[in-house]
Amino acid sequence: MAEDRVDQDTMGDFFNAMRKATKAHRAKMLSKANTDGWHQHTPYHYSRVFSGKRMDWWPSGGKAQYDGRMVYGHRKVNALINSLIGLNQ
Repeated sequence: MAEDRVDQDTMGDFFNAMRKATKAHRAKMLSKANTDGWHQHTPYHYSRVFSGKRMDWWPSGGKAQYDGRMVYGHRKVNALINSLIGLNQ
């Protein structure tokens, strides 16, 4: 029984460390995001219209929704945004 308690404590420490690392990563991504020209709904949620279609963007989590589909991953989302900005210019 004592061994189970040690494993639970270890797992709790692990999850707390992961939570802290995730919050730090999201704060870093949010601070790097260029939100010029975006409508801010919350500190974490932005939207913008490209070619008559709305894009919802969560820069801290690396997620976006455009034309009815979700895009995941900071690199993929940034590539999509850059291509849409290029089309609008």
